[in-house]
Amino acid sequence: MQAEVQSHEFNKNLYFYDLVSSFSISLCGCPVIFEPDVEIYKAANQLISFPGAYSKAKHLAPFQLREQALKGDINKSKHIASCCMMLANTAYESVKQYNDGSEIFEFFRHIRNASSHLNVFQFNHKEPANPAKWRGAVFDQSLKGENNPLHGKPCFGHFIGVADLLDLLMDIERKVVTQIKDKS
Repeated sequence: MQAEVQSHEFNKNLYFYDLVSSFSISLCGCPVIFEPDVEIYKAANQLISFPGAYSKAKHLAPFQLREQALKGDINKSKHIASCCMMLANTAYESVKQYNDGSEIFEFFRHIRNASSHLNVFQFNHKEPANPAKWRGAVFDQSLKGENNPLHGKPCFGHFIGVADLLDLLMDIERKVVTQIKDKS
């Protein structure tokens, strides 16, 4: 049985195209590091070089990363969560001026805040302050701070996954485009 592949297409002229493309490239590279049967970068002397504007070039050795993965020093689920955190943070910051206080933007704000707290939901004594919902996922605003069942829990890999983040960004992008059209 062949799996159905759904393509998440973001408009290259809108907010998240470059961010999602970079995110996708990183996740597509996961097998090179985390799956020992992938043949690329099996030689210790293969390097990838990155120049600096104020520093000497840095060289990454995929072989060494793979060795760390095989020893369990780094793992795929933490890598994916880190990529999600970086994407959520940067994506939110790029459109926060359009935050209209709607339930979806409040939801996005909580995802971004968990991303800023190393993938852990941290609610102060007033949060969640407003209704925050998206596609059936809800932040219970009646339970504040440490009383909220999500407080102290991981966001990515526990509450939402990669597909959810990409769909959330698509929905946010549509909302922003609609806001801009409505103002003009």
